[in-house]
Amino acid sequence: KQPRSTTIIGTSSEGAAHGKDFLPVASRPQELVPADTHVDAARAENPWRFSPGEIIAAERYMILGPLGGGGAGEVYRAHDQIMNQDVALKFLALGQITDDQTRSRFVSEVAMAREVTHPNVVRVHDIGQLADGEVFISMEFIDGEDLASLLRRAGRLSREKTVQIARELCAGLGAAHDHGVRG
Repeated sequence: KQPRSTTIIGTSSEGAAHGKDFLPVASRPQELVPADTHVDAARAENPWRFSPGEIIAAERYMILGPLGGGGAGEVYRAHDQIMNQDVALKFLALGQITDDQTRSRFVSEVAMAREVTHPNVVRVHDIGQLADGEVFISMEFIDGEDLASLLRRAGRLSREKTVQIARELCAGLGAAHDHGVRG
């Protein structure tokens, strides 16, 4: 599979799925947690829910590192050990899914998003649940440059580049709307 060349436009969780950094490098873990370190102790030293090297979800995913986080939750780059590919795992903020109705709505939204297949839309692979009941989304990891980084690097964009990005954005939104996804 060839990597896509793309400019990423999106909200914090969408940007994180594309490798966008949201926290200063100094606040991210720089190395694997030693195997003999208890997970709770590691988390006390690390603000992230998971640490690089941690294996989760019935030993399916190895956390490679955090990509971003905010009020809606956290996104991690992980290696899917069954499919042998890197993915983005999105965890909702703790406490967001508190009842069966909310969980059912979340599952329905993920099922709808899985139907969208378009070059300008991140592919949603699956929904998962940890042993403690925490729910997450597995989605395509795209190593690309987000729009904010492009603007910082390149400055003002040419008219042609601006139109190209707008067309790609509209095409992705159109594909999502064609499948019933509404914002």
